[in-house]
Amino acid sequence: MFIPKELKDEIVARNDIVDVLSEYISLKKSGSDYVCCCPFHNEKTPSFHVSRERQRYKCFGCETGGGVITFLMKHENMTFPEAVKNLADRVGIDLPERELTAEEKQRITKREKLFDINLTAAGYFHYILVNSPRGKSGYEYFKNRGITDETIKNFGLGYADVYRDDLYKYLKSKGYSNELMRDAGLVKFDEKYGPSDMFWNRVIVPITDMSNNVIAFGGRVLGDAKPKYLNTRETEVFNKSRNLFAMYTAKTKCKKGIILCEGYMDVIAMHQAGFQNSTASLGTAFTEGQASIVKKYTSDVYLAYDSDGAGTNAAMKAISILC
Repeated sequence: MFIPKELKDEIVARNDIVDVLSEYISLKKSGSDYVCCCPFHNEKTPSFHVSRERQRYKCFGCETGGGVITFLMKHENMTFPEAVKNLADRVGIDLPERELTAEEKQRITKREKLFDINLTAAGYFHYILVNSPRGKSGYEYFKNRGITDETIKNFGLGYADVYRDDLYKYLKSKGYSNELMRDAGLVKFDEKYGPSDMFWNRVIVPITDMSNNVIAFGGRVLGDAKPKYLNTRETEVFNKSRNLFAMYTAKTKCKKGIILCEGYMDVIAMHQAGFQNSTASLGTAFTEGQASIVKKYTSDVYLAYDSDGAGTNAAMKAISILC
């Protein structure tokens, strides 16, 4: 779609930045500005300021800033046309059609390739778990945790083999490039030791986005290796502070609110028990970005954290963010 400057300016003018950003983050009035903890980096003291007068935002911690379009591009990982269309739809403005630029097509294609390779990896991990003798230890781990075969299937649970280049060899056989494997956070490459899978000898939990695309993985080690839990590093399609585990399902089951758990194994057990409105953060403390996702669907949140000191502290922090 071709977007004339005059039309873009009209779209921006009709989308007040405070109103739009309030749909994604929890802003509080402070003098002439609105403030909150920055959604783009972790902080305890709010340094993210939004000015209704200037229609701009600025974080004095990480120095990020811009207007309403820039925010959507950065926070929601949208392209420029996607952000403008989102704002146009919000205020009922129709946009003219045009061909995407080569750069836009390249970015969309890259994202699609990342979704595709993650889906292929998820399928391979699941196959090893349920169809190969090599996945026996992983399968026994899930069964000992009380996870049923149906739940294993529903969540696409898997197992990463003990060999450090097992996934690499499989993806290579399917024609995926080393660059794409690296960009997806699935394989790391070393000049001396060559390719090495990010996940091996771990049970695997696929992580999906709000459209149910596989965007990352969580792995729990079988044995004494550290770290005990490992998530995919951040990629072009995965930002752990702005995603929630199993939220694709939870968002459709939240008429009675959302249950916020500590980890993905807790969520899997809750879903199996019938509480499909359960979700969890991904290896980090609950963030403003995650709170904004929850608030899109419900105002009722129930915390199901552990009752130990760490769980109590995490619950208090989550409450301060949600309120």
